[in-house]
Amino acid sequence: MNIKYRFLLVFVVVTVITAGVLVAAFSSYQTDIRTDAVETTERDAQTAAAILDNRLEQQQQTLAVAAANPTLHANDERAQQAALESFVDESAFTGVSVVDSDGEMQAISGVERESRETVVGESYTDRSYVQRALSGETYISDPFEADTGNKIVVISTPLYEDDEIVGTVNGALELDETTLFVPFADSSDETAISVIGGETTLYSTSDRFEESLTHTATLSATDWTVTAHYDTAAINSEIRRLTAIQLVLSVILIGAVSGFGIWIYQTEIRQTERLHRRIDNIEARTYDDEITFGGTTEWKAIGTALERLSTTLARREQMLLVLNRFLRHNLRNDLNVAAGHAADIKRDAESPELKQRAETVERVVSRTLSTADRVRLTEQLIDPTALVGESTELMALLRDQIEQATRGSPTLSVSLEGPESVEVRGGQTLGFAIEELLSNVAAHSGPRPLARISVSTTPDSTILEIADNGPGMHPEEAAIITGHKEITPLSHSSGLGLWLVNWIVRRHDGQLSIPETDSGTTVVVRLPRADRKDD
Repeated sequence: MNIKYRFLLVFVVVTVITAGVLVAAFSSYQTDIRTDAVETTERDAQTAAAILDNRLEQQQQTLAVAAANPTLHANDERAQQAALESFVDESAFTGVSVVDSDGEMQAISGVERESRETVVGESYTDRSYVQRALSGETYISDPFEADTGNKIVVISTPLYEDDEIVGTVNGALELDETTLFVPFADSSDETAISVIGGETTLYSTSDRFEESLTHTATLSATDWTVTAHYDTAAINSEIRRLTAIQLVLSVILIGAVSGFGIWIYQTEIRQTERLHRRIDNIEARTYDDEITFGGTTEWKAIGTALERLSTTLARREQMLLVLNRFLRHNLRNDLNVAAGHAADIKRDAESPELKQRAETVERVVSRTLSTADRVRLTEQLIDPTALVGESTELMALLRDQIEQATRGSPTLSVSLEGPESVEVRGGQTLGFAIEELLSNVAAHSGPRPLARISVSTTPDSTILEIADNGPGMHPEEAAIITGHKEITPLSHSSGLGLWLVNWIVRRHDGQLSIPETDSGTTVVVRLPRADRKDD
């Protein structure tokens, strides 16, 4: 995959992961806000119930202390009345009364004289709080509307004399004026408390909320319920504030990632693309392109090095082409002249010795002309576009070359093993390579030269082996030709043919090797198959 698209893919993945992390964090924070609100509501409900239980318990204890006053069960009506009025003045109760064991009202405080005269002597046996107190229980009644029109609750406790219940003391708490609910007035703007007794709302500050989270707890002293409220609007407002902060952070973070990505693309990826194009141009022998490298010192150094390399390669290629043309024209013309004079000398020579020398000159000149013809192949091998897309049916090419080789060298014997046909990458120069290898067998394998050719295939390549029955090649010379050893003034190859074969094979993305054998020489050529698809 192209590096630009790899970078784009990585950038998209990093951006998506970053966005995913931000979304997950936001979702987690949102859940935390709601969880905190739920926990706060539960805690407030439990706390409010505990406070109200404690306050009601205090009122029950206050009433029980008052019931222990012997004046309340004395027969002195004035003393009873005075004791009740004193109790009302000193307590949170708005009214208090004494009922005897028969359920008849004995005394009452906290009401007008006319009302007091009306109710004293009346029977209250039908009141549940009186019944429960006469049975020995301190009891808190359900809320009800008193004769005065106010909403009250009554706490009743037994009145004892010598461990015998002789009546009840009943304290009334007016809900509109009671201090029971004072602690709930200090709740925050987003929380509220409601107290319900039976089906009656005793206290509530939740009417300012359109919608709220709630949690309810039941009192232990009575069956009242306390409900804590958390304003949904406050939760939504907090979430909106968090969303805004999250959005700003997301823009900053993704912007930073994007900025960093753009900077990397400009300073590294585009420079890498330029490097690839520059190398491709050098390979295509386009040495004078206008691709430049800026940015960091390292990239400038790479650009300078590539410029020097282009200049050097262009100069060397020019020298090679000039030398090629010299061999093909000037030297060839001179050799043809020398060959003509040698032929004339041989024809006119009278002595056998002179004729033999002329034949030697002819043979040397002919071999040199053949070498010059081979050198012409280098121009085709240098051109990077000359062999693009070419393919050859190898088995047919081998059969043609074997026929030509055996016709030119009647003593040469060649065997061929392999598939019926196989396509390999390569053009006409492959024919020269095979011709050169068979010529080497004919020239260096003695009076009865033998070449054994075998072809095998793998999914990616075709392997051609040519083995002869000659004296074999020195390992050092084979190493030089295949590139495993460097050329030095004292270590070099004497023939041009195998050099050309190696260049041709490499030009077709193949490999040439000359493994050591016990006898003869084996040349192994590995060529890519034409039907193989590149990755």
